[in-house]
Amino acid sequence: MLTIEKIKKDFSHIEAWTGNSEVYHNSRIFQGYGNLCDLYFKSKDRQIKQDQIEKYNEFEDNFKSYLPDIEKYILSSLKNSEVKLENTLRQSKLTLDIIEIPFDSQKYDLVLVCGKTYKKFFFLTKYIDIRVEFKNGRIKSIQRKKDTTKDNE
Repeated sequence: MLTIEKIKKDFSHIEAWTGNSEVYHNSRIFQGYGNLCDLYFKSKDRQIKQDQIEKYNEFEDNFKSYLPDIEKYILSSLKNSEVKLENTLRQSKLTLDIIEIPFDSQKYDLVLVCGKTYKKFFFLTKYIDIRVEFKNGRIKSIQRKKDTTKDNE
């Protein structure tokens, strides 16, 4: 379980080169779901809210319960050229890449960027990137997109 003290001690504090945004960053391992998942807590004046910590800890405890919905969405969003790879994609592991916990966002409490990879033409690796936004412990929206830094519509 993370605490504000652990974050301030163990995470790197990063200030934006432009603007006034700042984050605390570290990496976590979600066993079986990729090598490392980057974890970002947005902060203001080096402060983090207890609510942010609670949202993350709740996600970490329950993340496996969200995976069936994410997997189902991925399979429903396949492009025509990917449909024939459905069985391959079913068997490939979902990787958790980035978790961002905003400081004060009315839109969402937590963002998960995850996805799957597959081989095309034996040597070319293709990615399916998904942005999942959570609000109050539930999935608010899921979208497949190339630029996962942009909010879901």
